[in-house]
Amino acid sequence: MALSGKLTKKLVENLGAGRHGDGNGLYLVVDPSGARRWIVRVVVKSQKNKKGAPLRTDFGLGGADIVTINQARERALEYRRMAKQGLNPRFNARQEVPTFEEVAQQVHIDRMPTWKNAKHGQQWINTLRDYAFPKIGRMPIDSIDQPEVMMCLAPIWTEKHETAKRLAQRIKV
Repeated sequence: MALSGKLTKKLVENLGAGRHGDGNGLYLVVDPSGARRWIVRVVVKSQKNKKGAPLRTDFGLGGADIVTINQARERALEYRRMAKQGLNPRFNARQEVPTFEEVAQQVHIDRMPTWKNAKHGQQWINTLRDYAFPKIGRMPIDSIDQPEVMMCLAPIWTEKHETAKRLAQRIKV
């Protein structure tokens, strides 16, 4: 389903400072510095503010340099649906946190041009594939801490010390 509003890609890039409405509670906020971000204003069903009026809240959807106008419209629609059901989007928004394996694969792709030969790049990802991905690969990146890293290193620390040191460096990056 194509979502549409008043703003266009060209307008998003060129509008001056202020709060510019796209429709259905979606706004582009342009700071005097030129920074641009999306917000959506929703009224959460059956929730009241301190004065007893309906709870109206603004939610940030991300910077316009990262979040396209269509992505902002889709997220705004999702937030409005939650609010209509009585769910506060602040506490019920789906967090899209990448997994360790997803981030590692992207870092590998980004660094490919920097290795002197393909063998180094292959060794880099193979070490992670063999020792880290089975244990922490599916974990969200923001939930990995020292105990999870130690879970990967402990089995090989004494037998394959050099590999363990390299693995620690690769996980750290």
